[in-house]
Amino acid sequence: MKKENHHQFNAANERIKYRYRIHIRRSLKKDEKSIIAALKHIRDFEIFIGFANFTVFNEAVADRYIVHMFNKQLSASYINDNIRILKEFLQWLERQRGYKSKINYNHIDYLNISTNQKNMAKASEYKKSYIYDQILKAIRLMAEQTIIQKRDKALISLQALSGLRISELRTIKMKNLIQEEGNYFVYVNPKDMVVKYAKTRHANFLPLTKDIMNNLLNWKDYLLKIGFKDKDPLFPRIDCKFNQFNLLESKITHEQLKSNTTIRDIFKAAFNGAGYEYIRPHSFRHTLVRFAEKQSPEFLNAVRQSLSHSSINTTFQSYGQLSETEQRNRIATLKFNFDPIK
Repeated sequence: MKKENHHQFNAANERIKYRYRIHIRRSLKKDEKSIIAALKHIRDFEIFIGFANFTVFNEAVADRYIVHMFNKQLSASYINDNIRILKEFLQWLERQRGYKSKINYNHIDYLNISTNQKNMAKASEYKKSYIYDQILKAIRLMAEQTIIQKRDKALISLQALSGLRISELRTIKMKNLIQEEGNYFVYVNPKDMVVKYAKTRHANFLPLTKDIMNNLLNWKDYLLKIGFKDKDPLFPRIDCKFNQFNLLESKITHEQLKSNTTIRDIFKAAFNGAGYEYIRPHSFRHTLVRFAEKQSPEFLNAVRQSLSHSSINTTFQSYGQLSETEQRNRIATLKFNFDPIK
């Protein structure tokens, strides 16, 4: 919110926005983060109309607002989200008492952008990811003298093995790490972990080298020895403070890590320490799919299920982008079954 307008508001608008906030929380089941994002987009429109009542909206205002958004040189994806959220709000508002006869429903349809602009909004940058050689090197270079170092090394080892989402990695419990018929996997259960779309799945482990698996299993064994139970976090918060002798002590708690930022900092320190640029932990899912693309169809399908994708198309579209170098190599090694033109 800009400093020059942070104190401005329209009392009538605030009251109706409060009612809309309740509506999207109760009816649409939006979480608080999504609600706040929606209200910020609506405030962009309020700033444009000078904090006038929402009833000033009409077709001319719709046209001018879209031009205004593009003139601000905002990203196409931001504009697309803003327009969509504003339309949803105005469509709800048009049905409310005191607004029915003052907002023309048909004019709301003019809040639209072209197909090309929508495609631009949906286009994504190439997602960088590590290769497994880089991941294994970074893990092996991590120190493991202190409790915190052992936890962090186990945490990144698990991510290399399974490709969890960062919220899942932060909230995984002891009981979610399971061994069955000699194989290990993470039972991703929304009752225990923060899981996108609350989908239950088995995140099966890649057959990486034994030392990577041992980083994780040794850490779990240590937690069991100090009294950790099934419902305790696999990667707990560790408090550091000076004791009465002015020596730094680490105390392991039974609480999970508080924020995803803590996870990101752990990854950043590990990969910067190995001489690599930092790429967010979510990139491990790209690494996994790009590796799987080079294996058998059966292996790729198993990875799809581990990632909780309903179709292989979702896996390809979300994570399966070969680098330009890999694409050239694939094309160069193709064998054609026809004679070259003479």
